[in-house]
Amino acid sequence: MTSTPRQPSKFFQEDVVRRILPPFGFGVVLRCWHDSEDYPPIPHSLDPLLRPLQPGEVGVSFFPDHSREILPESHFALVDRLFQPGDVCKRDLQAVEAGVIISCDIEGKLEHAVTGAPLPEWHPSSVLEPANEIFVGDFVVLDDWIGQIEEIFDEAIVQLGGGGLVRVPQLGGRLQVGDRGPDVLPPEPPASFLTSLMRNNPRPSPQDTVLNIRPTAVAVTWMAINQSLDKSVAAMRTRPPQFFSGPELSHLRLIRSQSDGKARVGEKFTLRDHLYALAHGVSPSVHGKEGVDGGLVSVSTLVVKMTRTFVTVLWQDGTKERRVDAKSLIPYLNVDEYDCWPGDYVLHKTEDSKRVAVVQTVNASARTALIRYRDDDTTELVSVLELDPHGTTATDGSPQEQQLDSFGVRRGDFVFVHPEGTTNGAELPRVPRIGELEGWVREIPTVEDKPDGTTVISGWRGELHNIGQSIAKARGTPESAGRELDGRVRKITADDGIDWFGEVTDLCIDGRVQVALANTKVAIVPLERITRLQDGMDNAMADMWGDEYSDGYYEGDEDGDVEIRYEGGGGGAWERYNGELESGDEWEDVEEGGDDMNSTAADVALNMDTGTDLDSGAHRDDGMDIDEATGPPETVAPPLNVGMPSIPTKMEASSGPSSGVRSPTEIDIAAKKAKDISMEDEDGPWQRFLVLPEAPVDHAFYASKHAQTTKAFMARLNKEYRVLKSSLPESILVRAYEDRADLLRCLIIGPENTPYEDAPFVIDWLLDSDFPQTPPQAHFLSWTNGNGRVNPNLYEEGKVCLSILGTWAGDRNESWSAARSSLLQAFVSIQGLVLVKEPWFCEPAYEKLRNTQEGLVNSRLYSEKAYVLSRGFVRRALEIPLQGLESEINWLYYERGRLQTVIRAARALIDKSGVGEVSDEQAMASDRAVPRLTAGGALMLTRTLVKLELLLEARTSSVPVGTS
Repeated sequence: MTSTPRQPSKFFQEDVVRRILPPFGFGVVLRCWHDSEDYPPIPHSLDPLLRPLQPGEVGVSFFPDHSREILPESHFALVDRLFQPGDVCKRDLQAVEAGVIISCDIEGKLEHAVTGAPLPEWHPSSVLEPANEIFVGDFVVLDDWIGQIEEIFDEAIVQLGGGGLVRVPQLGGRLQVGDRGPDVLPPEPPASFLTSLMRNNPRPSPQDTVLNIRPTAVAVTWMAINQSLDKSVAAMRTRPPQFFSGPELSHLRLIRSQSDGKARVGEKFTLRDHLYALAHGVSPSVHGKEGVDGGLVSVSTLVVKMTRTFVTVLWQDGTKERRVDAKSLIPYLNVDEYDCWPGDYVLHKTEDSKRVAVVQTVNASARTALIRYRDDDTTELVSVLELDPHGTTATDGSPQEQQLDSFGVRRGDFVFVHPEGTTNGAELPRVPRIGELEGWVREIPTVEDKPDGTTVISGWRGELHNIGQSIAKARGTPESAGRELDGRVRKITADDGIDWFGEVTDLCIDGRVQVALANTKVAIVPLERITRLQDGMDNAMADMWGDEYSDGYYEGDEDGDVEIRYEGGGGGAWERYNGELESGDEWEDVEEGGDDMNSTAADVALNMDTGTDLDSGAHRDDGMDIDEATGPPETVAPPLNVGMPSIPTKMEASSGPSSGVRSPTEIDIAAKKAKDISMEDEDGPWQRFLVLPEAPVDHAFYASKHAQTTKAFMARLNKEYRVLKSSLPESILVRAYEDRADLLRCLIIGPENTPYEDAPFVIDWLLDSDFPQTPPQAHFLSWTNGNGRVNPNLYEEGKVCLSILGTWAGDRNESWSAARSSLLQAFVSIQGLVLVKEPWFCEPAYEKLRNTQEGLVNSRLYSEKAYVLSRGFVRRALEIPLQGLESEINWLYYERGRLQTVIRAARALIDKSGVGEVSDEQAMASDRAVPRLTAGGALMLTRTLVKLELLLEARTSSVPVGTS
């Protein structure tokens, strides 16, 4: 029985909303219940948004006081939806076709930032100029170098409640024009706080108002040099200094993205044109008194109170739609890995070739694309499942391949343009990325306590602070007479002649790229002449979080404890794990260390059969209820001491885990089994567990150093082998090796009614010398030909992402435990929790989208991909036999007729898919894991079936009559 889809989400991050219930007001959405990121609950947090959201809730920040609250979506109405060039969108959650935003036209309603006087009518962003001269993250140019502003020290002029003015120096841009309240002034004024602007100590009041902000010093990291320079000339361009202050600021030229000047609610602007301001009745407010405490201060800053956004969209079919109300679109958050748009570079991958092409059009419903090859300018209609649009897919797992730059460029990228007749040196369609942060940027901010009780900022931030403070202290003093204290960073103009750097604004279907140059001109250049500048802010965030967080890895804190995310329950809570075992079913205690042993896997296998232990040589009860029968029961009931999970209902098992990264807490092996493979002859070819004489040279860990086989290691291995012999389901084969007790190989046949049905999945295993104190290491043999992962938890480079293997953070019941976990549990975890009916929901954070329209569409497309790719696994296993499993695979697919079954089922699915369209609702109601195929899926599957049919034909013709 299927579930009714949840109502679609109403809001997304950065949506501007209006509260329709008292107290009325406007705000911006900061969090949504369907966001992929979950915030850990922080006890007694001052931020009310830091708690897990329930379905239908949003976290909103309200204007103008920035108060925050989590409320139901039904309390709000959508006012505006924000997009930027390069963003992707859909018309609704059920839509398959997606669009890319080409341009945005944003209009705003404004009011004076200080007086609150409103401006009538809507005003386009083209008449606005950001009120701040510079922002952290802005790019600047000096002497052919591109740099990025890392920090700003500025001075704010504040009007106090009594009317007087005071200058407040600050590091980090805490204040903005129009800010008002008792928190405007710092709690402990610095020594430079009082200047000639005011002679008495001020006291904070609710009327304190910021009137002006001026940067006085900046820190800049210089990232890359002009790529059009001759090498000898570039060598003479030394890296510019780190700090700029006062009049030195005028040496810098500012480059901003075209989207930076767009109106956003709450942001501050001035009007570019004085005549435009006069025509609309805009006049500055004046504060202070002539000749008293700094004189008069004029404020022309405006604040955006409301916006409306219109966009130009390029749809995948090549049509452009202009001036589309942004509210009629939704952000496309979970972009399919095969999605591409006209003008995108792709690599068309087949088993016979890899060719660079440019997308002309895409039929999203059919999952086909018309591409133009760069080598001969011909076009072809292909399946998108055969396209790599990103260049991030490794085919052999080599570090060199994983480090390659991605394909092409995207709208909004900042790029260097190489001169005519030269190239970027990369092989199409890759585009190099340059722009390394200087080492000082990664310095962790610290504050030092001085003996006098004061605190100072250390490091480069302290240097910048001291530079800014020295300027602030000098104002109005005799020492400042005749000294220029201020300067301004100028926006770059055509006169600066910078024609070697710009921003990508469009992609042409002939493969060329449109670039808005810094000199205000537009150039259309070949991709080969472009090098992309990497945003230093992205680098800084990656350094801050580290790579381990991106894939859910965890590490201990200073006390040795581990913070672990409970993905599937507890309201998304974070809990502290101290490594202590829970009481319950465990392995018998195994002594750590011990003398090295010369025992081999053959010795272990011999003792496994005789019921003896390596450490004593005599039979004894080790506390494990091991069934010595040849065949396992239909539903495996593992020995209590193995710590295998309890058994759920078939409905729970067939729907897959709440998060596929988890190891099993409950698995129904009977529900997950493949079609019957049983053999009456226990000496037949389908032996679930065997110890072979030698490890195969094609084993992923064959070249690894042989693990030290200690007494504890071999004793544990003895128990593991006995459990595998008695309890493996018939759809899993395991091979161990006499000469390498530290290696294993397992073959898992894809479970019935999943996208993986009848396909072979091979994983190589390594037991290091610390086993079982450390989990086994797994390497998945991916045979996707670089066309993407077959499962979210099975990586193309071989990684198997699973809690029990320590490659994903799970709770302590899911993580590997020497006392509770077993190899059998690891093998069955992959079959039961990874190779599931709806693998898309194995992706972290996607479980919450189950029974939603978005989840339905994405899951259907992912399952199709998994099915098509896994048919190729059958071909790979038959064409290039795996050492140690050749006879078993041949027996299953040829002699038992499984290959013919695979071909027949795939042909039937193709024929069924061509009869007529099946709606997503009908697909959801179907009990089949893959109820239909798109045209693109059928196209790629047909290529594979042709190869499989040739294999079957060759086998049939070679088998003598009367044999099987």
